[in-house]
Amino acid sequence: MRRPVRIVVAAVAPALAAAVARADGGWPAALPVEFASRGPGGGLAVVPLVAWWLCVLGWAATVDAVNRDTRRHTFRPALWSTVVALPFVVAALLAWWIPSALGGLVLMLLAWLGPVVGFAVLRNREVAEGERILTAGHARRVVAGLLAPLGIDLGLARDEAEVLPVVKLAAAGGRDAAENGDREQRAGATPGCEEAIKLLQGAVVARAATVLIEPDPQGILVRHEVDGVWEKPRVRKPPRSRKEKETFPEAPRPDRAAALAVIDTLATLAGLPQARGGRSGTFALQVDGKPRNCRLAVRAASGGEQVVVQIEPPAAIFKTPADVGMPAAIADRLGELLALEKGLIVVSSPPASGLTTTFDVVVQSADRLLRDFISLEDAALPPREIQNVRPVKFDARTGKTPLDALTAVLREYPRAIVTRDLRDRALAVELVRLAADDKLVIVSMKATDAVDAVARLEACGVPPDHLARTLVGSLAQRLVRKLCPKCREEYPTPGEILARLKTTAEKLPHLRKPSAHGCRLCRGTGYLGRTAVFELASGSTFRQAIAAKAEPKILRQAATKDGMQPMREAGMALVVEGVTSLEEMQRVFSAAATVRPETAEARAK
Repeated sequence: MRRPVRIVVAAVAPALAAAVARADGGWPAALPVEFASRGPGGGLAVVPLVAWWLCVLGWAATVDAVNRDTRRHTFRPALWSTVVALPFVVAALLAWWIPSALGGLVLMLLAWLGPVVGFAVLRNREVAEGERILTAGHARRVVAGLLAPLGIDLGLARDEAEVLPVVKLAAAGGRDAAENGDREQRAGATPGCEEAIKLLQGAVVARAATVLIEPDPQGILVRHEVDGVWEKPRVRKPPRSRKEKETFPEAPRPDRAAALAVIDTLATLAGLPQARGGRSGTFALQVDGKPRNCRLAVRAASGGEQVVVQIEPPAAIFKTPADVGMPAAIADRLGELLALEKGLIVVSSPPASGLTTTFDVVVQSADRLLRDFISLEDAALPPREIQNVRPVKFDARTGKTPLDALTAVLREYPRAIVTRDLRDRALAVELVRLAADDKLVIVSMKATDAVDAVARLEACGVPPDHLARTLVGSLAQRLVRKLCPKCREEYPTPGEILARLKTTAEKLPHLRKPSAHGCRLCRGTGYLGRTAVFELASGSTFRQAIAAKAEPKILRQAATKDGMQPMREAGMALVVEGVTSLEEMQRVFSAAATVRPETAEARAK
């Protein structure tokens, strides 16, 4: 390590000594010539070398920005990344060898900035004015962004286009690329193309999973399903002064002609040129360059056609129970149940309450490496594949029932059986029998809570005494919306809540609620995303109550005695933590309860 240092010192020392001697014993008036001029052998001296590296760093940042921008706008990213990158690489290499160090730096600047200027000129023709680069407006936006962290607000009005994603229509349901290209061309030529892009752009910004377009007495109604709640579309209303806040009032309704033109555009894109009721198809959206699949359904309705567009959400990864909001105590107990050699575990929720996601997480939490897992699946509705869980298909269209598929696969002696959305009576009875013998059985079903799941199994013909011997756990969940972390508001805790929770205002001074105006993050709704509340009924007292054919109220009391925290209490815990609001809990739990299915004994009477 010391020898290179000695070589460097020996090389630099003569130059420093000469400079000091020329300065009559004092500091030199200027940098030594050797620091700024090209040295022997074609290398760069200190000052040109620093400038060379600054150019390289600036060029690297520019290439990255151009690459991200072209992908976002689908503006030939491969071509422009090459155009911006390649000339500079050549110029940077030449800068080491041409006779003039200054000339090499000038060449690098031209190779760096020239392609960028050309890119900006062509790009600015394709985007809105508020998104153009290398303009006076762009310079003001950059300066405002640099000063914002310092608390300095320049008061620049931002165009709506600056905060909206770039959305483009794409065909995805054709037989081949040629058919998809033809659909895109025909859809782009329809009068409603621009309006369709605007409508779907608003849906993406609102995080809508479904868009509904239907006729009503006033004309055409458009609604978004956001976090499980139907909302009317909103538009951003910018503030008129710095003291005002931006608001998000309801968007004006589209006129009937514009709505029909949008329907024709989407139907053409999905391969439904006639757009008549009872038909469905698929297409795709390019959102900032990333594809999102969509499903279009057109149904006949009074006064016209009802159109439903389902938009695939951005990919979210849920691997562990904690990822879906499951408390640690329930996750630990569930892990113990999944380690059992035999028994029945039921996972349930009301419709559209995240049952598929939670069920997959539960199955993924089981030990699938040491035991042979199989999954009974409907061939018409194949679920997401889970590693080390072998799918076994049944198909009502060909006459192969779930029980037929189960009987065939039992010859291979699987140790664990998984099935979703259990409704088949014969299959339910057979699975309970297998769970009593030597199989771990995990099923999902629609139910309002953990006790209602027991009633639904009994309604399938499962005898209560058999169910009591095999049921080791009934996990139920519901989804609640989370308050927007940016605009949620605080208010004093009501006295009745303090009395209910048996606490004081000093310990719980305030709760949180959604903002009346919202913000850009939640798009005016006051909520952002969802989480789940759970309850897990498991224990000997609960099983004894099932065997005794107890009423739902007694079953719930028995489960609570075994340690179950009811979902309502779990929801109140989220209210106290500020995750959600009282209004949201009332909305979720005040919905009319599903009527408890009749048991076999009741039907016999």
